[in-house]
Amino acid sequence: MGLHQIDCFKIHMKFWRFLAIWPGDDDSRSYNRYSKIFISTFVFVYYVLFTINFYFLPRRLDIFIDDMMFYFTDCSVVSKVLTFVLMRQKIVAILDVLESEIFQPDDDDGRAIIAQAKKFNKIYWKAVAFVSVLSNGTLLSPIIVHFIKGTELSFPVCSYGFFSESFRHMFVYPIYFYQSVGITFHMLYNVNVDTFFLGLLVFIIAQLEVLDVKLRKVTNENKLDDVDRNMTDKNKEAVMKINQCIIHYDEVARFCDLVEEVFSVTLFVQFGMASCIICVCLMRFTMPAPMDYFLFLGTYMCVMILQIMVPCWYGTQIMHRSSLLAFSIYNCDWTPRSRQFKSNMRLFVERTNKPLSITGGKMFCLSLPAFTSIMNSAYSFFTLLQQMND
Repeated sequence: MGLHQIDCFKIHMKFWRFLAIWPGDDDSRSYNRYSKIFISTFVFVYYVLFTINFYFLPRRLDIFIDDMMFYFTDCSVVSKVLTFVLMRQKIVAILDVLESEIFQPDDDDGRAIIAQAKKFNKIYWKAVAFVSVLSNGTLLSPIIVHFIKGTELSFPVCSYGFFSESFRHMFVYPIYFYQSVGITFHMLYNVNVDTFFLGLLVFIIAQLEVLDVKLRKVTNENKLDDVDRNMTDKNKEAVMKINQCIIHYDEVARFCDLVEEVFSVTLFVQFGMASCIICVCLMRFTMPAPMDYFLFLGTYMCVMILQIMVPCWYGTQIMHRSSLLAFSIYNCDWTPRSRQFKSNMRLFVERTNKPLSITGGKMFCLSLPAFTSIMNSAYSFFTLLQQMND
């Protein structure tokens, strides 16, 4: 009986459906119309208006940097939306693989590993969603202060300088509402796509852990059933088990390739934008601003660092766990086994000499060395910009 691994993604699917990127079982014309209107209004039009606004910004570097931070985040959101719209069938294939028979553990140890992975994914989504919603709640403070003290209401994202001042004053509340709702939806896109991708990495690691347990037990025998069996039958069973492990490993490798194919471009865009955000945040720290704004910059930059560090950490774990499988097979009682078993064993060891990995944009592997390289690049660009500014 399967563990229904995709159950931990049900909350993601509900938000995907609301955010118009996942029809689920409802592929009706009405939902397609809703999807086009929603994405056009809150993603593409939002992004285009934000882009046009740069031309009308005052020629001040601090204002330009403030808008660039949110603009880079919007670029990442657009890439995630396009990924789900254009790669929908392959995402369905990813979910089908998670529910396939070969990904279902057949012993208590394996079931415990998968159950732990599901539990982690649920807790991680709740933690990220809580922090994101709490941070997004700051959008309410300007309008509350505006109604209580009568202060001028500033737009939460950008000024829309291409509109006349009289137009902005006349439609201040609709524009404020549009920007606030738009940035909230973008936050939901980030939460539910990022945690889904990380959940896939967690399940890959879980499958490698299940495979590790199976390899260590590949020559184990049931003492009650195997008393009257000869050595030939035992060798055949051991060969069959190691063949199943090889097939399981190949399926995990194909699953990694499928995940990479779907999210490769998104990873490249997200890591590139995060690097740019870190760079401009560092640049903004060198300019005068109120203390509360510096606190905002610090927390925003920390979130961007975590956004690229966490996937890199789990990408490193995938590489490490897959490379350790070559040693796991030697923990079984392999010395008295048949020549065919040892031949298959050597084949598996050769297969694991190249660790599994997830690549972003066919340029960098998700790993901690890649994370440090990106951070070094961001700091290098910061020093270059600072020298040019001086």
